[in-house]
Amino acid sequence: MRTHHQVAFIAIALAVGCGGESTSSKKGTTPSADVARTAGGEAITTADGSAVSRKAHGKWESALDEFESNEKSGWTSAKCNASEKSFERAADAQSGHFAEAHYMAGLALSRCGDDGAHKYYDKALAVDSRFCKARVGLGLRDLEDGRTAQARSAFERSIKDDPQCTSGYTNLAIVQRSQGQNEEALKNLRRALAIESDYLSAFNQMALLHYDRGRKGNASELDLAEVVCRQAQMLDADYAPIYNTWGLIKVYKGDVISALRFFQRAITLDPDLFEAQMNFGEVTISFRGYEDGRKAFARAVELNPSNYDAVIGLGTALRGLERFPEAETQYERAKQLDARRPEAFFNLGVLYQDYMSGSVNELKEAKVYFSEFLQRAGKQTEFRSSVQDVSNRCAQKSSKKRGAPKCRPGRIQNIDISVEAMQVTG
Repeated sequence: MRTHHQVAFIAIALAVGCGGESTSSKKGTTPSADVARTAGGEAITTADGSAVSRKAHGKWESALDEFESNEKSGWTSAKCNASEKSFERAADAQSGHFAEAHYMAGLALSRCGDDGAHKYYDKALAVDSRFCKARVGLGLRDLEDGRTAQARSAFERSIKDDPQCTSGYTNLAIVQRSQGQNEEALKNLRRALAIESDYLSAFNQMALLHYDRGRKGNASELDLAEVVCRQAQMLDADYAPIYNTWGLIKVYKGDVISALRFFQRAITLDPDLFEAQMNFGEVTISFRGYEDGRKAFARAVELNPSNYDAVIGLGTALRGLERFPEAETQYERAKQLDARRPEAFFNLGVLYQDYMSGSVNELKEAKVYFSEFLQRAGKQTEFRSSVQDVSNRCAQKSSKKRGAPKCRPGRIQNIDISVEAMQVTG
């Protein structure tokens, strides 16, 4: 099962300065009469202290409304691009000196997985080098691309520049947890929650940390993980990631029915939550719920077309539905994604041995796939049982001594026996 390793950003608010004269900044000055103000007359400023003009603030508010509407209704490529442009219009109205607007333009693009988001984070940091969320955004890009050291450095700098940076603490904790530094990770999650007591991403990561500890043999940690999930649920009953995490805990506890309910809740709240789709698909297939599994894995492949495990899962669901040509297509697709991994070859072998017509040529094809599987699986622990299932060989005359263990031929030996018999009778 997979866990979500990123922290979702949220829309940000502008600061409120004291009333009276306009606030000057190193980037420029907004005339007092043109400064946006609250109903109480307080000047509205950016994070770096620049007074926001009324025109820029109006465009900012409109862009925020558009963003939040898309969050509720669902994002499309057109909506991401439109939202990006709306925030950039707000930045232009502030002569480009508007870090929050640049950041939100990037955030809008990131909702559709657009790699162009980072250029706006760079623009935000050019305006305000201590802007925490933009720094975290660049760190997350490094994390996605496997540059863990650079990501950690970005998160560490984000909290050094801004000790109130909750997303910086939380993402640093994610990296620390992945490196086995659980105590330090827990401290940083607590720091995030001390600053923002309802920061749901921190709750989710804390639950996952206790879940990890629970899997190492401490059952009380699993109970503690569930307590954290309940706390997050009380804060926001519609926060999808916490239900995915709760489902993982239930699976480990053996309560698969509850796990399915939590995974289903997660994908109902957020159909774009890749991990929940994967987890729901895996559990439903284990119960031979192939159609539900197919839908979940198909959505996962839509969300991440290059994810090997999602493609394999979709193939397995299609095989269970007896849609064999489509299953084969998915396994071949997985081979193209990563020819070094063994799973696609094993599944193709199973498909040709167990689900086709049983002809000699198909059985020979299955044997070739199984040989490729063995070559790639090697001595990897996670494939040990499958390797034995494929390669086990029994003596032609097994022992008939009472109490002697019965030998079970592996798949390759079974193929050899079947082919030999068919050729003799043919």
